[in-house]
Amino acid sequence: VRDVLRGVTDRAPHSLEAVDITDEDHAQWLAKYKYDIPVLHLDGAYWTKHRLTEEEALEALAEAGAGAFAARRGEPDAERLERRKEER
Repeated sequence: VRDVLRGVTDRAPHSLEAVDITDEDHAQWLAKYKYDIPVLHLDGAYWTKHRLTEEEALEALAEAGAGAFAARRGEPDAERLERRKEER
């Protein structure tokens, strides 16, 4: 994922902020994403997890640049998944 994003920087300038979800300050992210690393957000909204193609990166970055990016479906939530398993 990181390599893909670095590879499109010249065509779609952007910044990448890596967050260590094991830090105490990010406990909410660990609870939510611990089974699905990496998870990417774009402009604060869920974008994708695990893998990313160059085409997907360019498309989403263009949407964000135009102010048209919307959160994608399929955002993982490990905490909710674990609660559901406990309820069974």
